[in-house]
Amino acid sequence: MKTRSHRNSEAFTLVELSIVLVIIGLIIGGVLSGRQILANAQTTNAINAFQSYQAQFQTYTQNYGAMPGDDSNAQARFTGAGTTNTTSPNGTLEGAFDSTTDTESRLAWSHLRAAGLVKGAGSSVVQPSNPFGGIFGFQNGAFTGTGALSTNVICLNRVPGDAATTIDTKLDDGVPNSGSVSAIQETTPASTAPAASYSAASTYTMCGRI
Repeated sequence: MKTRSHRNSEAFTLVELSIVLVIIGLIIGGVLSGRQILANAQTTNAINAFQSYQAQFQTYTQNYGAMPGDDSNAQARFTGAGTTNTTSPNGTLEGAFDSTTDTESRLAWSHLRAAGLVKGAGSSVVQPSNPFGGIFGFQNGAFTGTGALSTNVICLNRVPGDAATTIDTKLDDGVPNSGSVSAIQETTPASTAPAASYSAASTYTMCGRI
């Protein structure tokens, strides 16, 4: 009776190779699907937080007759609320949304926290992080040229292109230089004019009217 050689007994059959390739494909597909699920979750969280902070800013203004950060009575009204106001409230937030000094744009977070509208200690002026490794912040106006925003706005930065497209589409018109949400491409040197379109290869700073 003939028997298989030692070499033949160690070789992979086509069926075995097919099974291995299928397993590898499933692993790769699972990794890619997992990344897409994570990206979708980050974008959804960013949209929810964006809308929530907009609403909390508006609620504070309606309840107390002054904007958070521009409220000279906040320290007397709330225990622990910070204050840097040296002038009467004028309806304008001083400072950029990503300021690292205690401007009114950062003080707004202290007032919102002290009022119980945002989680955290009322004395904290630190801007909350966003899902993309950047922050959320308030400021007065944003950008220049077509798509510039002249009112008080909420912004977030380091937004990947695909996520920026989805956020703008969900909240506005999907175009970075028109509507109530605008976006600049994060470049060096920094751009100040909103982009004409979104690119998946770029990151963006996005701002929307409050």
